[in-house]
Amino acid sequence: MRNLLLPGLVLALSASSASAQYQTPGTGVRWTLAQLAAATGSNVVLTSPGVYAVNGNLRLSPTDTLTIGTNATLRVAAAALVTVDGVLLVNPRDSVKITAQASTAPFSGLTFSATSQGSRLRKTIVEYGGGIRILDNDLLLDSCVVRYQVARIGTTSTNSGAISPSGGAPRILNCRIYENARAGVQSPSNRNTSPVIQNCLFRHNDTENANTPQINLGIGGATPIIIERCLVIGGPYNMAGGVAVSNLLGTAGTTQVRIRQNRIANNRYGIALQGPGIQAVIVRNVIENNNINPNAQTGGSGINLVGNATLTGVASRNVLRGNLWGVTVLRTSSTSTNPGPSMSFGDASSTDSLNVGRNLLYNNGNGGQVYDFYLNMPDNMLAQNNDWGTNSLTVVESHVVHQVDQPALGLLNFQPIRQTVVLGTRSAAPPLAVSLYPSPVRDVLTVSLPASAPATLRLRDALGRVAYTATQTPANGLLAVPVAGLAPGLYVLEVTQQGQTATAKVPVGE
Repeated sequence: MRNLLLPGLVLALSASSASAQYQTPGTGVRWTLAQLAAATGSNVVLTSPGVYAVNGNLRLSPTDTLTIGTNATLRVAAAALVTVDGVLLVNPRDSVKITAQASTAPFSGLTFSATSQGSRLRKTIVEYGGGIRILDNDLLLDSCVVRYQVARIGTTSTNSGAISPSGGAPRILNCRIYENARAGVQSPSNRNTSPVIQNCLFRHNDTENANTPQINLGIGGATPIIIERCLVIGGPYNMAGGVAVSNLLGTAGTTQVRIRQNRIANNRYGIALQGPGIQAVIVRNVIENNNINPNAQTGGSGINLVGNATLTGVASRNVLRGNLWGVTVLRTSSTSTNPGPSMSFGDASSTDSLNVGRNLLYNNGNGGQVYDFYLNMPDNMLAQNNDWGTNSLTVVESHVVHQVDQPALGLLNFQPIRQTVVLGTRSAAPPLAVSLYPSPVRDVLTVSLPASAPATLRLRDALGRVAYTATQTPANGLLAVPVAGLAPGLYVLEVTQQGQTATAKVPVGE
């Protein structure tokens, strides 16, 4: 169930195989593309109306401005780098495209340095490059398309993100970011960076199928990281996650994260938060069907938390369904003695208007068992006032793994539950009433059934593999399931009798 990843950001600038760099004079001039193409020694050439070839490295000096206000295409030479130290203002009527001269020979990308404050790219398509690097800069990207970015040119790494902010608080608004080699947006693990990402589409990033989420962020800065009203849609790359925020280096300070009103679907996992010092608000998201990698031991969580007690915050009014696991929570490591994450999934006694629960958690599972919440640590958590797709406390309990199932785990306080709005929208056969004993079991599990008709039993391990299956006729309403010789752990028993089915967790002890 460990979902994570997060390699550090690589900011390697490849050596250009194109001609020598042209740098604007730095005299405070406000350039247009036509003026740049006409400048002596410039490697920018007008090749046809509105189309310019950039035949080598191009650098805009700190005091200069380049304004592109009309539709245009810039075709950049293989491995060439465009560096903006001044101000780049792009706002065409329809679009400006910055692309490679050949799609099979990408350029090194765009770099915005700390001196390029005030740069704005609107309605800009950036494709077949090594990504957009943003260094200590609050760059605005609005209504842009960033696609087909590569992570290396030859043997030289370019970037792990199609958009890679490092420092600052760039704004990425109304953009479409898709089919890039690795993450759509990535920030480093060791530099305070607080991007604002709103109203964007992330789709089918991580075409290299590396262990990378589509949004992959490290520690935040003075302002919150905001991911809001976005679509984060995965597939077909089954190693690609949805959204991750991490403090892998244990950096001091608090990373504030606001993840609100997004739809995160069809990824290897939905949202993953890892490390100390993270304060998260996860509200009104639909997190569904993050199940594209069948290995439930390495992913599939709707929300996965790994850290200590300083991983705090609230998760409320979210929909978590169709994931391999609804919510999974772990300490920083299995040997840690420090308490684990203390995020609340609903506190009925809280006066905080955000800490109200009201999450819908249902139909998350794998291996034939529903796993809506897996508290895989010895610390208690709150998840009150939530809709679990049922009004039965017994059924909710069967969908939660915590201290009731394994004494070494903490207790998830999920009562009171919220009256379900899910139950009326789906039809299901009434559950079969069964009881099991002893718990934990070491040799023989006894199953008590309400009828004497034949019953089919199937016992699965944590990986969903069938450890025992048989069809038996109860004697005095009882069946025996041999478990001697099975490895200790949590198993799931599925019992079907007369068209009715029940599942139950079976702790097998040593």
